[in-house]
Amino acid sequence: IRPGLLGVVCDASPPQTSDMASSGGRYVYETPWTAYAMALANRQDRFRLAIGSFREGEPNHIQVVELNQETKKLRVEAETEHPFQATKLMWKPSASTLNSGGNSDKVLDGHLFASSSTHLDLWRYSEGQIKSVGRLPTARSTKSDGSPPLTSFDWSPINENKIAGSSLDTTCSIWDIEKHKIESQLIAHDKAVYDVCFGQRDSIAHLFSSVGADGSVRVFDQRNLEHSTIIYETNPPRPLLRLSWNPNDKNLIACIAMDQPVVLIIDIRRPSVSWKELNTGNSCPNSIMWSPCSKNHLLCGTQGNSALIWDVRDGPPSAQFNPKAAAEAAADPKAMCVHAYDTGSEVLQVQWFSSQPDHVALGTARQAEILKL
Repeated sequence: IRPGLLGVVCDASPPQTSDMASSGGRYVYETPWTAYAMALANRQDRFRLAIGSFREGEPNHIQVVELNQETKKLRVEAETEHPFQATKLMWKPSASTLNSGGNSDKVLDGHLFASSSTHLDLWRYSEGQIKSVGRLPTARSTKSDGSPPLTSFDWSPINENKIAGSSLDTTCSIWDIEKHKIESQLIAHDKAVYDVCFGQRDSIAHLFSSVGADGSVRVFDQRNLEHSTIIYETNPPRPLLRLSWNPNDKNLIACIAMDQPVVLIIDIRRPSVSWKELNTGNSCPNSIMWSPCSKNHLLCGTQGNSALIWDVRDGPPSAQFNPKAAAEAAADPKAMCVHAYDTGSEVLQVQWFSSQPDHVALGTARQAEILKL
């Protein structure tokens, strides 16, 4: 990562970070098993990761890994068994404490994280241990084999008592973790739902968006879940796998289509067509996340062992398609980026948070990296 990049990818001065953050450069943790899910805690005082294993036919595990202040190395602080592979891990967005009904064993604070698989589970890391806070209830399944797997989920950064989950059974569910119950469940798509994301600002906190196997991006209003707005559909139909809603520009949503070497940028004010298409060359993107301090920059992890940061202002809109420019971008996508970093392995997860915006976290099948911009 070249020095000074932070000034390029932040529109304003970032919040002050700890000495630990400002003195670091690159920290690497090698996992003892094949990993998939990874989450970076949104904390200013330390680097803390949750990492989930991906093992077939064996017990799976979740580890909490922290940067040791003295050795400046990432090390395991706690580990727990997980019944299945976690499709996603996510820490509670802030350090604030929610109402847990006076139950001291179930403190809902910044040490809380969630995991998705066949269910949505809450965990709390404390005093070197990962303790179960409980399994959130699922709607009654009509299938004899129980609840269908959750493909992903999102934790509202505005209303932190709410988590939204997406499922293979075409539904999205919203949980209230303070009340420990499902607040609502709806059929969101015509086919499996692969990802879901809340509106990231106060003005749109009541909205959430989803993508799925039917190739559509849909926006829902929690105040009226009987209707949704389809803001984009792939043509020809192709599954959409992941999405990320810009926390600094409520109009922009990024998403990933199956087996396509591009990241689509959708402007919800101009539905039906993509605003920009960011080319990832000969490899497909796996994970995306907007900059926490710039409305113009997007981080992407690819199957081609690269982490890329784009300035979405660069290049013409999709409507002004330029075959020559498209060919150049496909031949050398790194040349079109603000920054490109080679991890040596397929990048499965990317994380970038406002608490320490001068660092990003990258997850591969065998290691997690924290890098200074």
